[in-house]
Amino acid sequence: MSVSSILGKKMIFTGGGYFRLWPYPVIKRIVAKEEYTMTYFHPRDFDYKQPKLEGISLSRKFKSYYGLKRSLHKMDLLLNDFDFISISEANRLIDWNGLNG
Repeated sequence: MSVSSILGKKMIFTGGGYFRLWPYPVIKRIVAKEEYTMTYFHPRDFDYKQPKLEGISLSRKFKSYYGLKRSLHKMDLLLNDFDFISISEANRLIDWNGLNG
């Protein structure tokens, strides 16, 4: 998963709830400056009509459902603004021995 320094703190900015949380212009700016970005998504990240769980905490509700209505549009923007490759292609292209841990 990709991590970037945001306001001086290392933070995740792509995938799942993070993708739904950050405004798209922020995501676009960060992806554009990174050499490599890994994203991940679950089908539920795009299903704003999914049944809402009853009895969950307010923070869990926020984490689970915030930004669902805009996530598919944000994904369309991301796919139009950047080129993507498969993990197997990335694995072939990356010099894993030259990376710093």
